[in-house]
Amino acid sequence: MHDRTDAELLAAVADGDREALRFLHDRHVVWVRLRLTRRCGDADIVDEALQDTFVAVWRSAAKWNGTGEPAAWIWGIAIRRLLGVLRGRSRWGRDRTFHDPMPDVVTNAEE
Repeated sequence: MHDRTDAELLAAVADGDREALRFLHDRHVVWVRLRLTRRCGDADIVDEALQDTFVAVWRSAAKWNGTGEPAAWIWGIAIRRLLGVLRGRSRWGRDRTFHDPMPDVVTNAEE
């Protein structure tokens, strides 16, 4: 399988070949991680985006139209997944932050 092109591996992934996905992953994971890390310094976010990327490759391999480089297609997925993770965490953080309308104020009842 090592001698198969990315296009051949992607076609095999589209047919449900998990081994082809493993080879495609192994071939691209290092450079995709490096490029994501250059855009985001949080390793957890990068890991999540990287995992989401290859899940998306698995689910949408049949959508690759055969034009262009598969690596560019994978990178397009990766950067969109990174942005999605960042947006999701931002929303989660905003929704989960407790804003006390009455901050701790010491009052003097005798005033």
